[in-house]
Amino acid sequence: MRSLIIVGLLGLGLVACGEKNANPDAADKNASVSADATANLQQWLSKSAQPLTALDVAQASDTHDLDAFGAALGNARVVVLNEETYADKNAYELMNRLVQYLHQYKDFDVLLIESAMFDVEGVWRSAVDKNASVVELAPGRVFYMYSQTDASRKALAYLDEARKTERPLTLAGFDIPLAGSTSIKELLPALTQYLQNKGSKIPAQANWAEFRQVAQRAIELNSQGMDLTQFNQVSTQLKAELCQDTTPASVATLRESAGWWCQQVKSIAAGVGRQQHTDDVNYDQRNPVLADNVQWLLDNAFAGKKVIVWTNASHGLPQVSGVDPETKQPIYSMGWHLQQRLGEKIYNVKIAALGGQTNKYWDTGVQDVVVAPNTLESLLKKLDLKQGFVHAPTDPVLLSQFAQLKQPAVFGKDYQGVFFYPQAEPALQGAHAMVPLP
Repeated sequence: MRSLIIVGLLGLGLVACGEKNANPDAADKNASVSADATANLQQWLSKSAQPLTALDVAQASDTHDLDAFGAALGNARVVVLNEETYADKNAYELMNRLVQYLHQYKDFDVLLIESAMFDVEGVWRSAVDKNASVVELAPGRVFYMYSQTDASRKALAYLDEARKTERPLTLAGFDIPLAGSTSIKELLPALTQYLQNKGSKIPAQANWAEFRQVAQRAIELNSQGMDLTQFNQVSTQLKAELCQDTTPASVATLRESAGWWCQQVKSIAAGVGRQQHTDDVNYDQRNPVLADNVQWLLDNAFAGKKVIVWTNASHGLPQVSGVDPETKQPIYSMGWHLQQRLGEKIYNVKIAALGGQTNKYWDTGVQDVVVAPNTLESLLKKLDLKQGFVHAPTDPVLLSQFAQLKQPAVFGKDYQGVFFYPQAEPALQGAHAMVPLP
């Protein structure tokens, strides 16, 4: 379902995190909806869609067009915003607007972004302790389509502005290390120092150097083909030593927390496993670890806080994300795991373009947005509703009809809301320089 992209040049910043392009045939090819069911769904969508006046927050005169979205959230503690391509300017514009709305009007205090935990911690710590700019430090540490495109950088700039207020919006990452500059330079030295300060004997073992060699190569996205015997042995030891400590951690003391380092070790191990299967496009162990990282942050650094998750739909929407090549069992997405754990406390939103073009962010040029038949998007497109928001129905008949549509994630079951608009636009990358942390 997705390709593992190995990036050899640090100048690219971070590797892409999900699918290169959506495959309309990835869903059940036998899925079909009767004419009566289609007519019923279209009638319901036509009545239920709430118009959206603007995607760009700068073009919105007020927030009344988001009232239906706000009401739909109910008591949700976590809202997951899912863009579908990594490469749609309009998706980023809308996500920025939704982040600001959730922060200003719905009491959400944290933004978790799909980028490495370790790198983003360095960015936010520098912002808080050294009054550094998040948007300036993001290139090379935050996934490049989020830190190099103008529309997505608006959300990072908002973090800088909100930090000056009485109620800042805190930033954190939840991904594994993916060639971010801070992870490459600091993660393993910092882990070694932490273990030594705590009196751990593991760094003094003869196999520590081999563990570090494999881990460093994994952080740089280049561990494929290495002998993992000693790495696996040390990883098991580290997890046993670090992951049993349930002492609560705060945002200010993350690097002093055994739990934090437990998540880093598990994240590195997931990267190593992922890189051994570059020939298997259906394999990716990241998603369960991403869910663990989010859950750890919810339970520790952001306990009691309302949290926004900014991610790609391949991770955020509950669905099968791959197949374990050894057990042949399905690997489920981060969103699936979080839904199992959080239930009604999570609200999952799809951001859907009904046409237009996105850029090929991993290459050059642009590609058309293809809306497959028998999908929610195809029904919305036929209605010519322009742009809007729809909250999923509760009626069991409608839910069963939506479940017949040809999509890996089911509206009303796996995600609760959808924002739609007529045209995607390419999210072109800038050339923002990577600067050192202060």
